[in-house]
Amino acid sequence: MLFLVVFMIHEYEEIIMFRRWIDRNRGELRKRFPKIESFFTRHGPFDYSTSTFAVGTAHEFILVSVVSFCSVWTGQYQLWFAALTGYSVHLLMHIVQWIVYRKYVPVIITSLLTLPYCIYSFVEFSKVTVLSFSQMIFCSYIPRFFVYLIIFFHHLFLIYYLLPNVETYP
Repeated sequence: MLFLVVFMIHEYEEIIMFRRWIDRNRGELRKRFPKIESFFTRHGPFDYSTSTFAVGTAHEFILVSVVSFCSVWTGQYQLWFAALTGYSVHLLMHIVQWIVYRKYVPVIITSLLTLPYCIYSFVEFSKVTVLSFSQMIFCSYIPRFFVYLIIFFHHLFLIYYLLPNVETYP
């Protein structure tokens, strides 16, 4: 269950820093990465307020929490392992963003601080699981596919319906 705490520490940095960072760095992003900036401008995330961004983060936290609790309850940790793998890839993506941008990006601090937890969790999981390394890799792909599919449809709902309406909610 420590995964939920680590996940939220990372998300808090993202929630707190995202809006201010975008406001200060959007011009540079437009100059250095015009296609990426244009894509995110068209799809809306650069215009999200802090509260809108927090709603999306709460959604992700609920999904990760459900996966974690169900894994503990059933003793089947493949979905939890898939969530941990997805979160780890997410952290690696932030680290790559930081390397490419060559300046602070929101969540780099917690990405660097929480990645060791992910590595530790992978090592410990491999010690206690009855699955071989190749089975763990295989098992993480199948549940991850379904987790990503669920997240994809939830994100479509969030991006195109819920989040645009957060700002207009009475």
